[in-house]
Parts: sequence; structure tokens; C-alpha cells
Amino acid sequence: MANTPHRLFFALWPEDSARNVLTELMRSLQPKAPARWIRPENIHMTLAFLGDVETERLECLASIAHAINSASFELELDQIEHWRKPQVICLTPSASSPILEKLATDLTARLRDGGFKWEQRPYRAHLTLARKAAHLPAQIQLERPVFWKSTGFVLVESIRDTHLPHYTVAQSWPLL
Repeated sequence: MANTPHRLFFALWPEDSARNVLTELMRSLQPKAPARWIRPENIHMTLAFLGDVETERLECLASIAHAINSASFELELDQIEHWRKPQVICLTPSASSPILEKLATDLTARLRDGGFKWEQRPYRAHLTLARKAAHLPAQIQLERPVFWKSTGFVLVESIRDTHLPHYTVAQSWPLL
């Protein structure tokens, strides 16, 4: 029997309170911007996208994640943006988070050292709210920032469910 690879990425996974606020924000935006909106249960902030990973490499990924030493932090997501080329609507912080940047940098360095491939674009903190968005109407403005306390990070598996992906947290690690 063939070994089916796992489609994986590391991410920040919101606590229920942040997920609820983000879900309400998306619901308020949906009538104003035609797009394919993210399922509320799939809301996350990607740290490193790995793509297909063989089952025998999962233990190595867990070791890499376990070796990460980072403090917990709070994100203030205060800008709503439309990125034209990937056609996404996303929520971003106007101020960078040195702790988040270091977490993403440390993780990708360890992945590289472990022989993993990952998306190698420069890291830019963002939370995708919608895909296939041709534009962001000018009247859409964020009324207030969304605060998100990050106390851990996760390894997520993307599973195709009809035509939309479903994300399942495979494993999690705390931030100090």
C-alpha cells in the first residue's frame, strides 16, 4: 500500500475568544465583498507551509517544533488588506512583532537544517479571511483591532473535503 503524504503547515491557532471575534468580523464583511470566505474553524496564521510530507518524516517535524524556544505574545491585527495577485483579503498587524518574526525565522531555519522544503517567500504576518477576492471595496474599513494572544503553535494537516480544505491540528507546542 502506498504511503500517502500529509499536506502540512505550522501555524498560530487562535483561542476560542479570538476565533469568535474573527468569525463575527468575517460575517460582517461577507455581504460587502464577493469572495470565498474561510471557514471559521480553519482560521489560522501560517508560520511555515511545508506542503506534502511523508509519514516517516512526522517525528522529525515534532522534534524540530519541540526545540523551538519562544515567548508567548499578543498580536494586534489592525489592518484589512486585499492582495491582488493571490486574490486574498487578509488581516494584518501594522506593527511587526519581534517575537513572531523570531518564531517564524527560527522555525524555518530548523526546517531547512532538517532537510524540509517550505515556501521561501519572506515571512509576512497575515491572517487570510477570504480567497478568490477580485478587490476590496473602499467602504470596508476595520472598526477596531482584533487582539490575539498567542500561547502556542501547531502543526496542521490540510485535508481535502469536497472542494474546500478542512484543517486538523495534528500536534501543538506551547510558547513560554
